[in-house]
Amino acid sequence: MNNRHPLWTVVAATTVAACVIAACGSSSKSTSSTTAATGTTATTSAPSGGGSSGGAVQGITATTITVGQLADVSGPVPGVFTGAVNGMDAWAAYVNSTGGIDGRKVIVDHKDSGLSCTLYTNGIKQLATTAFAIVGSFSLADGCGAATLKANPNLPDIEGSVLNPSIASVPNVFGVVPATSGYPTTGYQWIKDKYGASAVAHAAGLYSQASTFDFSLQEAAAKSIGYDYLYTREFGDTETNYTSDILRMKADNVEVVDLVDLTVNDLADFLQQANQQGFHPEAVLNTTGYDPTLFKLLGTNSFADPLVFSLPYSMYLGEDAATVPAVTTFNTWLQKTHPGYSNNLFALEGYGGGLLFQQAMSTLGSNPTQQQLISALGKITNFTGDGLFAPSNVGQKKGVVCSVIVRPVNGKFVRTDPTTSGFQCNGTFVYSTVKS
Repeated sequence: MNNRHPLWTVVAATTVAACVIAACGSSSKSTSSTTAATGTTATTSAPSGGGSSGGAVQGITATTITVGQLADVSGPVPGVFTGAVNGMDAWAAYVNSTGGIDGRKVIVDHKDSGLSCTLYTNGIKQLATTAFAIVGSFSLADGCGAATLKANPNLPDIEGSVLNPSIASVPNVFGVVPATSGYPTTGYQWIKDKYGASAVAHAAGLYSQASTFDFSLQEAAAKSIGYDYLYTREFGDTETNYTSDILRMKADNVEVVDLVDLTVNDLADFLQQANQQGFHPEAVLNTTGYDPTLFKLLGTNSFADPLVFSLPYSMYLGEDAATVPAVTTFNTWLQKTHPGYSNNLFALEGYGGGLLFQQAMSTLGSNPTQQQLISALGKITNFTGDGLFAPSNVGQKKGVVCSVIVRPVNGKFVRTDPTTSGFQCNGTFVYSTVKS
């Protein structure tokens, strides 16, 4: 297993992913909707671009280019990745407003993978005959598509995020967040630099059942720079009471708490209970709590004071808009296509899949082929999505090191390092050969 998407455990804990993917893939009926960059959808079939022989290129006409997207929308957890769909709609509407891809209007053929291996695999098979590429996909069933993607080596697959590393090695699969086994030390290093070696020698960590292996990668990265975990525990997916953990941490004089993958709800519960028990660590490291609901859940803003967020993307909720124009573009088009929708990371990475596709296509001219797109993606070693994401080596599928450190101040998220713009890259990526 890999250094997964930062919100993997949010979804896995909610869906109890292993059971869902194994047991809920019985349906063989796939549903789709095609969006022509207007924010509205209609039940229809994607236009066929014909075969690749005789000069015709699948998914491309003189005026349009059709891409497909697979995302978990229905199923046991309805709407779980609707954000990715909305993000792709926003990107398509935006790019079409600027003239499309080399003058061709982008059409997005959405396939609902429904947290189902069968639906995911069937979706790939359908898109393999109609779409120029798969773009911005987001599904917990993505690993189920490995064999089908290998069997269709000319079909480019750009994932919003690769959630299962079993497809990472497939040559035609790429991700906005590359699937790499390991974890960066960047956030851990920032805390060590600020609070000292003594503080990180008194660390503790909590992690859900869904993130047991991922926590082992995180712990290995932290230990490589001197962290010592005095206490760690895996908690159940339905647990909400951390009082016994907090009392143990307090007794052990823990100064740094590693809660990297806790959901925003779990994070709020922990911080509230820590304050009730008079436990005030120097730092609490997390990635998923950069969420507009955090302060409402906490009730008291000061409970968030010890939080340190290490984010491999710009502050896309809007705080970085002045220095990263793409933040405004993203939020503007998200609201144009889906008015009132509450922004989230899934939407960002669906949108990012479109940006990665757009960057690769910009090098291919007016008569692109699918194999040329795969080749172009393999040559992208510095993808940032116009500054929305920390630099990533997409082509070589390397781990992302850089991040922005964010801290809460008086009920707001504040950029802390770097203070004005960009990312700091003071860590290293600690690779692992261990598989889950």
